[in-house]
Amino acid sequence: MNEERMLKPALIGAVLLGVLSSLPPLNCLCCLWVIGGGVLAAHLYVKDSPAPVTLGRGVALGLLTGFIGAIVIALFSIPLQMLIHPGAGIVEEMQRSMDQIPNVPPESRQLFQTLTEKRGLIYAVGLIFMLFFCSLFGMAGGTVGVALFEKRKLGAPPPYQPPAGPPPPPPE
Repeated sequence: MNEERMLKPALIGAVLLGVLSSLPPLNCLCCLWVIGGGVLAAHLYVKDSPAPVTLGRGVALGLLTGFIGAIVIALFSIPLQMLIHPGAGIVEEMQRSMDQIPNVPPESRQLFQTLTEKRGLIYAVGLIFMLFFCSLFGMAGGTVGVALFEKRKLGAPPPYQPPAGPPPPPPE
């Protein structure tokens, strides 16, 4: 099977899951969108595949879809957060929440203060977690998609294709 054929369905599924997972009213269903993106990618891949698709191929397709989808989520989420909360980012929100919690040990406050000074580190760690979980749920979606949409049997001969060209002349 050709790996280049996996890229187009993976990109379509990844963009769909990335956009839906980034939109504030819909992002509460993030894992569902990731699984759905993997299922969509598997459906598109199975539909265009000339040979039966294995579950392993579905896992690989879901992994690729989830990985690309995590990057799409990051690309959409950061500008959306800046538009929704201008001047107050996630770090400031976390700082306000931390200030409202009574009896927090000074070591925890110091650790949090150190982390808030390194915003890039927080975004990088968040992206790593997003890559991991989107890849995991994408693999599940790709597997479910292949199981749902692949109806051909492995090892079965391809359907009969009549030979191309003109028919043979009649016997004399």
